Amino acid sequence: MRKKKDLPLVILKALEPYVGLKGDKFEVIEPKENLLKVIDKDIDSDFHFTIEKYQQTNNGGFQFLMTRSPKNVNDNGLYQTWVEISGLGGQFDAWLKLLNEYETVNSFFDDPIAKSFRDEFFAEFEIIDEDAEINPLNTKQILLLDSYLDSVDAKLSEFTSGKNSQDIQDIKEDILQLKDNLTKKSKKWVISKLTNIWAKIAKQGTKFIKEFLSESKKELIKQGVKGIIDFAKENGQDLLN
Repeated sequence: MRKKKDLPLVILKALEPYVGLKGDKFEVIEPKENLLKVIDKDIDSDFHFTIEKYQQTNNGGFQFLMTRSPKNVNDNGLYQTWVEISGLGGQFDAWLKLLNEYETVNSFFDDPIAKSFRDEFFAEFEIIDEDAEINPLNTKQILLLDSYLDSVDAKLSEFTSGKNSQDIQDIKEDILQLKDNLTKKSKKWVISKLTNIWAKIAKQGTKFIKEFLSESKKELIKQGVKGIIDFAKENGQDLLN
């Protein structure tokens, strides 16, 4: 992992505007071997904006090696090029404009039913913490949610049929991804992922809603995630039953 003092100040200052940057459509994540990594918040999307490395030019200036997708309105694939550090902001704005256009364009591939359920569940959380897009859940909340996800994953197998096997497998994969990221992602990301799982479950029918999304079970998770752990202690058995 890189250290701050491994890099010239001019590079650190060029990247500084993106430290802690928040947005509805994107998330700035740990860059690891890169200098900057920004991803599309859509959990089913591979779109990203990445600064891989820098180089010093013959005239003493600096350039970034940028890789992003989509490239433009005509090409949704990868695009890689060297950019002057002064042009970084323009490249990022162009990428963000493409994300916004994808969000607003109507298509046959949208799922308005799942989106309606997801919006309903997400609105119920009413998370207003200033750090919701930065900090993770606390350890008690993580353990509570991890236990809940284990119980849902196990019980989903009992409701699998030939007609819904692929849908159930997709939900199970989402659960695994959420469990793997409970300690790595922000509160808002976790809640977004959880409500997306709930939406996919709700779409399976009323039997699934009754079994997995009773008001008491949803309220338990909502209160636990929002930090009211005493509620979870008093009602914890309902989580697993």
